[in-house]
Amino acid sequence: MKKLCLICSGSVKEINSYSHKCKKCGFYFSTLSSGYGQDVKGLEHIRKQNFKKILNIIMNLKKNPKILEIGSGDGYFIEECINFDISIFGSEASLDSLKSLKKKFKNKVEIFNLSLPESIIKKTKTRFDFIVFNDVFEHLTNLHKVINTSQLALKKDGIIIINSPTSDGIIFNFSLFLMNLGFTKFYDRLWQKNMNSPHLSYFNKKNLNLLFSKHNFYEFISGNLNSLDINNSSRFNNLFDSVFKRIVFSIFCFLFFFFQKFLPKDIMFVFFKHK
Repeated sequence: MKKLCLICSGSVKEINSYSHKCKKCGFYFSTLSSGYGQDVKGLEHIRKQNFKKILNIIMNLKKNPKILEIGSGDGYFIEECINFDISIFGSEASLDSLKSLKKKFKNKVEIFNLSLPESIIKKTKTRFDFIVFNDVFEHLTNLHKVINTSQLALKKDGIIIINSPTSDGIIFNFSLFLMNLGFTKFYDRLWQKNMNSPHLSYFNKKNLNLLFSKHNFYEFISGNLNSLDINNSSRFNNLFDSVFKRIVFSIFCFLFFFFQKFLPKDIMFVFFKHK
């Protein structure tokens, strides 16, 4: 059966054995098996910096917000919410991750065992001002159902926040360029191939807006987040066995850190509000 784009129903072309691109809207998707797992190690500092940026926007929009995070992973976003004195509820599909989060936060935060697209409102018995997907939305199947169940769990004027890598970014496009030359490791790594929770989608802001517009959401606020820290050695410790490669790529990313503000950004965030 011919594959069609889940966003615009356009025809798609094959990029490699597991990834495809819509010819019409530019949406990338993979045929990798869905899963779940902990956060990629070595990203704690940069992720917390990005979370602070998102939380500062939230606090400017609403005092005392009630937030649900979908897929809380190692709990970095929850930690920042606690620091901001924000009412935060976590969730995890993995029972092992759920157990770790409950042990970490004890009675400070309620953590739900939630595997979308199951009903959020039935599981939580409450509605939220913000539902946040931090590097999670691109790992999910049944995206139309996920948006529907999220919308039902929002308060009036509630907002869905997507924080996700973008296919417009310099890293994605450079990895695609290398893959076309036969160097596949970086492209595979971006999709998290052979990892517990591979990427199933790569959006840009335009096709992500198109997806949400089909559910009567519109872009309320958007921006970009940093993808690299000034020190990336811990990230490459988890990627390369070779000490030489770790050093070379750490130096490259150290230099790249200072130029990234002039280049296409690799992580976007969008606040979606229902019409």
